[in-house]
Amino acid sequence: MAWWRSRKRDAQQEAIAEAIAEVDSEIGGTAERAQARGSQPNAVPNPRAERHEDVQEADSEEYEVELEFASRELRHDLTAEQLLLGPEREQISEVDRWHLIKRDLEEIDPDFITDLEQIAAEAAEQRTDEASPLDADRIVAALRHLDIRYLVDENGGIVALWERHIVQVRAEGPDADILVLRARAYQTVPREWAERGYAAMNEWNRTRRFLKAYLGEPTESGALPVFGEIQIPVRPGITTALLEELIDCGTAISGTFVEWLEGELL
Repeated sequence: MAWWRSRKRDAQQEAIAEAIAEVDSEIGGTAERAQARGSQPNAVPNPRAERHEDVQEADSEEYEVELEFASRELRHDLTAEQLLLGPEREQISEVDRWHLIKRDLEEIDPDFITDLEQIAAEAAEQRTDEASPLDADRIVAALRHLDIRYLVDENGGIVALWERHIVQVRAEGPDADILVLRARAYQTVPREWAERGYAAMNEWNRTRRFLKAYLGEPTESGALPVFGEIQIPVRPGITTALLEELIDCGTAISGTFVEWLEGELL
């Protein structure tokens, strides 16, 4: 480890010890602000300047060789100081400078570079994720990416099945520009429980958000089906990230809705 890095860390530890000793100081005082800024390393002397001053006083050629070797050894660790104290006759390349910075960062956090590259890759993907019209192919792709199993019927309808309910995902409207997620519980409400069923739907709609609940038309047996529905207009288009977020959230809240029904009504 370079000696100036060691001195920097020693200085940081000393600053922390001093700050702990001044526990009675006011919050936001001079000591706290200094600690927040962090300690800075002492200025590293210019090895070439040392060489010119000391070589004149040296009587042996061996001392000059040792000083030159030390100058070459320190040259790789003085990048920051060289920038502050002025240009040298021989500056290190930008590539070498980046490798020094990278090495310092990896000493602090071994995963820093990997995380940085991942963030850059995700940012690049977001820049290319432009809004585009909604269609069945994009819905299917979103379901696959979310690992949601689905079926496509003979009419092109897309449905996802769960143990207690089914969710239909489709584009509706004259221009197919409305994203619709429609959940239906397998269990129905008996006709004699209709009043209780309507009260439960009102309670859900009053206290919850994002999913509209309602009772459908009576079936052949007279029972009332229970639906939960989300409708979102996307005429300007929709990004893939937003489409996946809406489907993910819609299917999750549908499961919560059916679970709530079992304790409240069914």
